Order: sequence, then C-alpha cells, then structure tokens
Amino acid sequence: MFYGWGNSSQEWNLDDGNRLVFAYSYFSLMFLFKIAYKKKWFVLGDSRSQDAQFTRDELEQRYGSDLPKPGIWSQYGLPLAIGAWVLVALVLSVF
Repeated sequence: MFYGWGNSSQEWNLDDGNRLVFAYSYFSLMFLFKIAYKKKWFVLGDSRSQDAQFTRDELEQRYGSDLPKPGIWSQYGLPLAIGAWVLVALVLSVF
C-alpha cells in the first residue's frame, strides 16, 4: 500500500476583505484516503499585524455560523473508507 503524510491548506475570501485559511497536517493511504490532524484556522489581513490564529468556535462568534467548511473527505477520508470496508465485509459475511 502506498502511504504518505504532509501539510495542506484551503483558503477562502471573507466579506471584510480578509482571507480565512484552514491549515492541517494529514496522513494518507493510496493518495486518496486522508485523515487530518493538527487543524488550525487563520485569518489573514492586508497587513501582517492583523494576522491571527483562531479556533473554529471563535471564528463562528466573530463571523457568524455560515463560514465555509473544509470537505469531509479531505478530513476524514481514511476512517470513512475503513468503515465502508468493514460494513461491506459484514454484509458479505452474512450473505
């Protein structure tokens, strides 16, 4: 099996001109099934003095609950794939 690890990020523009950045480390199998860890949220402004790291809850309080969300597959692809394989194995063992 091919496996790997690394860092990745996703970026969105906010209404106030700032950028929201979701940075994370990941472990992957077969270059497709990822599990994210060390998740961090940053708000980047025009000047470097405005840049700050926040938790998801702090961002929801500051910008509201309609913030963009990273894809579930990019965060939890590996556990979802393992769960699907276990489910298929259980179904095939019954029939």
